[in-house]
Amino acid sequence: MRGFLGSIGLTAAGAAAGAFSAYLAIQGAGVEATSTGSPWLSRAAALQGSSGFYVRLHYLLEGRLPPAQGQIAEATAETDGEGGPLNSGCRYRLASTGPLPRWWSIAAEGVGSDPLSRQTVADSDMVVREADGTVRLVASLGPQPGNWLKLPDARRFTLLYSAIPASGQRVSTAPPFSITREGC
Repeated sequence: MRGFLGSIGLTAAGAAAGAFSAYLAIQGAGVEATSTGSPWLSRAAALQGSSGFYVRLHYLLEGRLPPAQGQIAEATAETDGEGGPLNSGCRYRLASTGPLPRWWSIAAEGVGSDPLSRQTVADSDMVVREADGTVRLVASLGPQPGNWLKLPDARRFTLLYSAIPASGQRVSTAPPFSITREGC
């Protein structure tokens, strides 16, 4: 009887170790920097590569469908422009650094936080542009003047950028936004 229970325990431990290693492979598969020195990361290029199966599983585990290749760009950031982790106790300035696509959005998602509210998402339809056409957002827990992106109550959070290009243009996975920590 002891041998039988021991083999069941070993089988369960092996299954748990296999599930954990699969989870780690899914979460780490295909993550690439969108450009050198940028805090933005993307899985878009890996959707068509050899790790495409794991990348699709990553989206499905988050309860989302993978973005359509060539139709929508998506990138995430978990650090600011200097490499520090994004923390909801701090205030950040997101500024456009180049031409913006026809439609874009930036959402602040906390781990284990409530679903996104209207304040945790800023998009091209709701922001006020500067006189020169640039966009500046302030991301913080408390309200700020101008374009404000409310951060989730969770201590650590991720910024999610999505964009749809103008017709005839290629989708760029590199978000045209810098992330600067202004204070904590």
